[in-house]
Amino acid sequence: MSQAAAPLAAARKWAADSPRAATVVLNVLVGLTYWSLAELVLLPTAHPTGRTMTAIWPSAGVAVVTAWFFGLRAMPGIALGSLAVLGTRVPLAAALVGAAGVVLEAVIDQRLMKWWKFDDRLERAVDPMILTLGVAPVGALAAATLGAGSAALLGAYPSSDLAYGWVIWWLRNWAGVVLVSALVFAWTRSRPIAWSWMRGVEMAALVAIVLSTWQLMFGLWEAFGTRHVPLAFIFFPIVGWAGLRFGARGASTIVTLVAVFATAIAALGVGPFTAFTVQFTQVLLFTYLMLSSLSGQMLGAVIAERDEALARRLVLEEQLRHSQKMEAVGRLAGGIAHDFNNLLTAIIGYTEIVLTSLDPKDERRADAEEIGRAAMRAADLTRQMLAFSRRQVLQPKIIDLNIALGKVEPMLRRVIGEDIVMTIAPRSSHALVRVDPGQVEQVIMNLVVNARDAMPQGGRLTVETSDAILDEAATAEQPDARPGSYVVLSVTDTGVGMPPEVRSRIFEPYFTTKEVGKGTGLGLSTVYGIVRQSDAHISVSSEVGLGTTFRVFLPRAEAEAQVVGDTGGEKLPEGTEHVLLVEDDPSVRRLSKELLTRLGYSVTEAASGRAGLALGSDDTRHFDLALCDVILGDMSGPSVAEALQALRPSIRVLYMSGYTDEAIVKTGVLDEGKPFLQKPFTPLQLARKIREVLDEPETGSL
Repeated sequence: MSQAAAPLAAARKWAADSPRAATVVLNVLVGLTYWSLAELVLLPTAHPTGRTMTAIWPSAGVAVVTAWFFGLRAMPGIALGSLAVLGTRVPLAAALVGAAGVVLEAVIDQRLMKWWKFDDRLERAVDPMILTLGVAPVGALAAATLGAGSAALLGAYPSSDLAYGWVIWWLRNWAGVVLVSALVFAWTRSRPIAWSWMRGVEMAALVAIVLSTWQLMFGLWEAFGTRHVPLAFIFFPIVGWAGLRFGARGASTIVTLVAVFATAIAALGVGPFTAFTVQFTQVLLFTYLMLSSLSGQMLGAVIAERDEALARRLVLEEQLRHSQKMEAVGRLAGGIAHDFNNLLTAIIGYTEIVLTSLDPKDERRADAEEIGRAAMRAADLTRQMLAFSRRQVLQPKIIDLNIALGKVEPMLRRVIGEDIVMTIAPRSSHALVRVDPGQVEQVIMNLVVNARDAMPQGGRLTVETSDAILDEAATAEQPDARPGSYVVLSVTDTGVGMPPEVRSRIFEPYFTTKEVGKGTGLGLSTVYGIVRQSDAHISVSSEVGLGTTFRVFLPRAEAEAQVVGDTGGEKLPEGTEHVLLVEDDPSVRRLSKELLTRLGYSVTEAASGRAGLALGSDDTRHFDLALCDVILGDMSGPSVAEALQALRPSIRVLYMSGYTDEAIVKTGVLDEGKPFLQKPFTPLQLARKIREVLDEPETGSL
């Protein structure tokens, strides 16, 4: 924390700990500021009339800014400051009414700004117009009516001056709100100036030109033979320059300096406005300053809008490049995984066959088991590649995310270790989502493991669910998001955090910041793939040293949750039905036939889709089940299934594949009711799935 930020943080902490004392101090400071500014601007008077020359009432701007930032709790300070100013100049009753008018003006302006959705950063072209032409004149009208009217009624000045007093009151408050509010908003809320040595030289040149112009108008005014020269308007391009190059901060600062200078020289009886009466001079000053302020702020806002549009375009271009890169890598990963899964299916299956044929005491059994374990590790890697590439088949169900989080909690606690304090907080009131239960558990596990690795010295980990409704504005910077109701899964850690350059690459496959051998770089890319394939989106916020939060936005489902059951015991279920095996990969086809034959099934094999249809059209054969690969060399598995269904309405179909394609499901999500077996599979998984499909009640569809 910087030296300048430390006192501010301490003050905020004190205000939070002592709210009543902080409110008293706030009101005292606000009252003193209001009173001191008012007394300062009342000093310049026109000679020899003695009338106040100021065309600005900056205290009105102080009141409006105070109401905007602090609300009604700071209004007593405004009222006391106004009473201190008016109480020495008008009767007490008139001072009370005038103070009420000031408070009313601040409240009206605050409500109008909220109603018109005013953005106090002043970085939209509409915001200076809202402030200058909408908010400020309306509030000032109320204050002028109460203040001038009560002063005239109570004899503070002659009723003949009521019209003049009302107009001047109105214009002064109007100008004060515009100039002071713009200055405060610009320096507290607008984007900072991007300083460089060239920008510093430019600012120095701008200040030099302002000083030179002042000298021209003040020191050399008497040198002009005729004084009908509109030199005051020389400041207009200067203000425009400040707005274009330095934004709202530059424009508001230059306009404030011009306002101070213009008021001072008018009071001294020199300068371009002094050829007129005091009343007309004040109106001219007001008009001049309003035009200067509005033009400068508008130019600054236009430049800010242009810069923001350019920045948004650059972000979208970067997102597009990232998306194209992820899609290209995903296609490559999906293709590799598909072929690799066919090989792994044969390796795992034949390993199981070998193990069943070996005696438990056979020394070769350990070698076979090691082959099986290596194959399963390889299967996990290919599964992660498929998840990232969004080419795995999901079998979504409507589940309660709160319940799913509770089920996985014991496993999470075993994973994180004793030096991390984990909190599970199911806060969503309606946590129904349509997801693949196994995949959402993998998302939770991967995010928790990532959080654990980010806290090598221990820390706090929070996994929670919550509700969120995203509108158009909230999804503007998330190209993958759509407006709607969501259940949010958040995983927050207090770990080391990530710098921006790491944060921008965390979902890339094989990208990791861990030591060699400590991570594959597929954990978060797997999460990304599962989330996108589930029609959801994920966001991440992280700061170095402050930890990281991942938020997964899952679209809310309205139907009731479905119960996800267990798969049963360890014994391989057997059967006597006739199976039509349609598989173009020879090793997988031979393995599947041998496994099914061992389980008691009759098997007829086909090496292509057309061969399977030819066998299926043979009326002399009866088939109970078609075990069909999704992707065949000559046609797709779903096409084979549809044709078989037309020929044999009673036949059941079980799909199997290393990944799915566009022909079976849109975006890789298998429709509910479509039985599917993911490669690579074990003999136990094959036996269970076939028995499950054959034992299901007749549905009449594939």
